[in-house]
Parts: sequence; C-alpha cells; structure tokens
Amino acid sequence: MKRPLYLATHNEHKVQEFSAMLGHLWEVRSARQLEQEVGCSITWDETGQTFEENSRIKALALRRYTQAAVLADDSGLVVDALRGAPGIYSSRYAGTPKGTPRTEADLANTMKLLKDIEGVPESSRAARFVCCLVFIDENGREQVFTGTCEGQIGRQPSGDHGFGYDPVFFLPSRGVSMAQLDEAEKNRISHRSMAIARFLDART
Repeated sequence: MKRPLYLATHNEHKVQEFSAMLGHLWEVRSARQLEQEVGCSITWDETGQTFEENSRIKALALRRYTQAAVLADDSGLVVDALRGAPGIYSSRYAGTPKGTPRTEADLANTMKLLKDIEGVPESSRAARFVCCLVFIDENGREQVFTGTCEGQIGRQPSGDHGFGYDPVFFLPSRGVSMAQLDEAEKNRISHRSMAIARFLDART
C-alpha cells in the first residue's frame, strides 16, 4: 500500500500535475482532503520574501495536522524586463479579491502582465517559471528542491491547455506556448517537473 503524501495546495490543477508525476510512488492527497479528515480548514499566509520561504510556510501549515509526509511548492513567473516580477506575487499580480475564481484571476494576471511588458522588444522578453519544493518526511526531515523552465513572454495568449501564465509563456525551442503543449509534454519540461525530478532522484 502506498504511503500518503499531502500537497499543500488547494489548486486542483497542481494536484493533477503532482499526481501524474508522483502517483506511482505515493498516494497523493490534497490539502482539501486533509481538511476533511481533520474537520477544519487549513490556511496559511504567504509572508515569505522568496519562493523557498513561502513553500516552507505552506509545508509547515499542513505538518501541524498530520504526521504523514507533506510536500509544498511555491512557484511563479520571473520576467527579466520587470526586474523579476511578478515573482512570488504571480498568483495575485493583478490584485484580484481573495475568493475570485481561479480562471478569472489567471486571466486578470495575464492581462496585467501583457500590459506591463507592452512595447518591450522580443530580445528583452526573457522569462522563466520557477518552482521551489519543500518536502517534510514522516520523521520531520526537510529537503528543498528547485526547478526552472526558460522561455519568453509572447505578445498574446495562445493555447487551451495548462493554467496561469501558460498561454503567454512562449517556448522558442518548440515554437509554441506552454498552453499549446498537452499535459504529458508539459510534465516533461515544466519547472515543476524539473523540481520533482530532483525530488525523485533524492528518493533513490
């Protein structure tokens, strides 16, 4: 029987991605499932100044409610022309109210990004997705893993897959946006898959 691994996220898209990449080793469970098991809501405030700090905050929030292994990620888009923005504020870049449906918030964030980078030439639109994982095992030992995916910001959204900034994150080597890749291809090259690969390497 697989051991449970709780993910510190309420984002079902992330749960699906992690399950696809880790489900062969773990029984992947979401924060929402843990909430149902313990009978209370589990929240956290992302007050860190780095992806690692925010990821650790989320991992520890879950760890208070379970002795099982927990895994948290903090990830976002880093745009060189915007001096690293939106960075750790990627999910709330447009300032949409808390509780706004994910698809509406994603669209608002994307539109703000395109406006902020409007007029920047192709040669200066370099960007990368960054993912930092914090894993705490059943014994309380912590490990940190980071992955990145390089690309650039497109002029307009394209593609129907993925979520977040995927439609405007262009991959020059493939000639498509992240949102034009199917799930299997995205899971092979994404920042999250790079971090997870390092995580899995540490398990062997």
